[in-house]
Amino acid sequence: MTTRHDSAVTVEHKVALISEFLEESFIGCSVHVREDRRRVGQFYRIVDDTSGWIRHRIFVTGEFFDDHAEAEIVPALQHLDLVDVLRMAGARSVIVRNQIIEIEGGT
Repeated sequence: MTTRHDSAVTVEHKVALISEFLEESFIGCSVHVREDRRRVGQFYRIVDDTSGWIRHRIFVTGEFFDDHAEAEIVPALQHLDLVDVLRMAGARSVIVRNQIIEIEGGT
């Protein structure tokens, strides 16, 4: 039987997997994460270590975390071309949903 604690630990691992993936994809940057309970998900900021400027903002929905096992997290982000989408989006926020990525304020 899965407990609430087990589920929380699993989500923490998934959050860490995404942080590691982003740090490996954006050398010279740090990844900052916070939970967004209002929108139900995790908000990531990729910050340039030299300038301190925020390069990218990503919101990963709770649905994405719920629908992907730990082993599926990074392959799913790669399949969605998250890194390329972030580079295209620039400073605009990106939302990672279960099967799609949206760029806020863009088409």
